[in-house]
Amino acid sequence: MNVNTATLCTTLLALAGGQAIAQTSTTTFDNGSEGWNGGNGTFITSDNTGNQFMRSVDWTFGVHYTNNSLEGFLGDYTASESITLSVDVRVDMLNSENIPDGRSVPQIRSLVLDLRNTEFGNGGIFAYGAVIWVLDSQISEANNGEWQTFSVTFDPNSLELPEGWIGFGGSDDADGPVLPEGATFADILSNVDELSFNTFVPTEFYLQVFFDFSIDNFTITRNAPATCPADLNGDGDLNFFDVSEFLGAFATMDPIADFTGDGLFNFFDVSAFLTQFSAGCP
Repeated sequence: MNVNTATLCTTLLALAGGQAIAQTSTTTFDNGSEGWNGGNGTFITSDNTGNQFMRSVDWTFGVHYTNNSLEGFLGDYTASESITLSVDVRVDMLNSENIPDGRSVPQIRSLVLDLRNTEFGNGGIFAYGAVIWVLDSQISEANNGEWQTFSVTFDPNSLELPEGWIGFGGSDDADGPVLPEGATFADILSNVDELSFNTFVPTEFYLQVFFDFSIDNFTITRNAPATCPADLNGDGDLNFFDVSEFLGAFATMDPIADFTGDGLFNFFDVSAFLTQFSAGCP
């Protein structure tokens, strides 16, 4: 079975069961950076098992891992019912080891997800509008010396800024960062053209410290809305009117009655329609 046929069969089975279809993309760094930019002191390396990952070693204010070219992580998030983003993190060093008197003071930073939409840039100090989620506020050598996965799942169609999320890009920010004027959470997520995992919270101030910070398995899962293909009149119910709609479309060879997707109109389309009709709507 070729890939296209397998994908089609998987999709039809998911639709027949009334389940949301999940599409997942992951960057493992086995094929290079795939467009992820980590700034100064960042490179791809591997451990003694051969696993490749991205590592940053630098004396800096913070680290970031940003992508504005990898299609699977960008675009219209609102086409999905929900989005899950995750990343694996390991911290080998996060301290003030390089200060002049030689003392080493452990440091704690936040791990942040930053979803950006440059359509909401104002041409001034704000290059984009964004919504920001703090995945963890206690990232440190002590807490993250081994690989750990951080993730967040959210509804991209929310109009209100969900609890815990931070808006960014609005000029009326005397009391802290806000969304651009008139923008909603969903507006920002309707065209994500840059995504960043980083250690910068807009409300915090940072001094330079020494980072030895590794990151791997950037993953996004888009859950498409559950559908009901047999509901041909779109009223949310399966009844005589949907059967009538199918029979009419089948008689005129309307593409909506081609339930097998083979371009033909025959018994197999009738069988496929009846199967999905029997399965019911979610």
